[in-house]
Amino acid sequence: MGFIFGIVMLVVYFGMVYLLLFSPIFEATFKPAMRYIFAGIFAAYAIFRSYRFVKQL
Repeated sequence: MGFIFGIVMLVVYFGMVYLLLFSPIFEATFKPAMRYIFAGIFAAYAIFRSYRFVKQL
């Protein structure tokens, strides 16, 4: 169960990065600079979680 949850959360993190960078969904909510900052934070965390997930295998 934890394995599947880890995969789902990685998809959510990377999906959020995609939405922040390439989707017009957040254009009205955030200024472009804030969207890039949040996308960078989400990307860094997703990469960190991916590393920990792969290391666990």
